Amino acid sequence: MRTFVTRIAVLAAAALVVLATPSAAQESARIHLIHGIPDTPVDVVAGGEVVFADFQFGDTQDLSGLAGQTLPGLTVNAAGTDTVAIDAGDTALPASGNYTIIAHLDAEGTPTLAVFENDTSAIAAGEGRVTVRHTAAAPAVDVLANGEAAFTSLSNPNEASADLPVGTISASVVPAGAADPVVIGPADLGITDGTSLIVYAVGSLDAGSLTVLTESIDGLGTAPTAVNTGNSPVTDDAG
Repeated sequence: MRTFVTRIAVLAAAALVVLATPSAAQESARIHLIHGIPDTPVDVVAGGEVVFADFQFGDTQDLSGLAGQTLPGLTVNAAGTDTVAIDAGDTALPASGNYTIIAHLDAEGTPTLAVFENDTSAIAAGEGRVTVRHTAAAPAVDVLANGEAAFTSLSNPNEASADLPVGTISASVVPAGAADPVVIGPADLGITDGTSLIVYAVGSLDAGSLTVLTESIDGLGTAPTAVNTGNSPVTDDAG
């Protein structure tokens, strides 16, 4: 899965979700926008008019209706002010596929925006998918599952993913190559059959605002061909 960073113009695209968008775009694409910059409410301005006001940390917008559209030059202002934080150029949104756009801090603490293409491939029966995305102002990290390194040397703005058996894991984040200090967690993560759980590390290490945001994509499971009863296989006809 590729990850690419675009300009924060796409954040401004949230302002332009309109009812007149053709339904075909919604059927062919899923594009979600997440605000992952703590303590940074913004206004999105187009043509000198505020079209999307007071977008808050942790909020999500569904941009699927804008799939395939090119958005003209936009600015992102500090909420309630005329101060331009970002002067963005024209931006094209994907026409199809499953994407998440997150406004976040880069490794040095500068606001930016990353676009991730979500893995929607089938998940084997009895498993769920966990994806961790480093979108915080922090150095590379290791992600621990039940105290063991699951993903190592994960740096901003990259991701790591694995399909795991259904159940609960205790997850925590530590500096790459170190056992401590724990900078996020530990926290229990539930692995659900056929669901992709996406975890974003956001915030700033220096500012003491590191935390996580999550989203999930359901319905990716494959039906089992048999159920192990301890005796003979039993065909599972449930869809």
